[in-house]
Amino acid sequence: QAIQRQLEELEERQRALEIFGVKLERELRGESDSGTKDESQMLHEWFELVLEKNKLMRYESELLIIAQELELEDHQSRLEQKLREKMAIDGKSK
Repeated sequence: QAIQRQLEELEERQRALEIFGVKLERELRGESDSGTKDESQMLHEWFELVLEKNKLMRYESELLIIAQELELEDHQSRLEQKLREKMAIDGKSK
């Protein structure tokens, strides 16, 4: 559940970055009437945005791998329990 919650928070941050990225891209193209920022400042913000997005994507991949590991550990535990039960049954019938 903690991983799921982190994934949801991550998705929300990615959406916010996406919205900001669209706004910034429009400013860079001159489609917006924001004359307060110069182009070098906007490009710097754009590259910072891309770096942050890449960082979030790596973190998302890590969380998904951790979730998969937990699922596999749980599956292994259940299989080991079934194996113990089968071996106990076979031992009694001997």
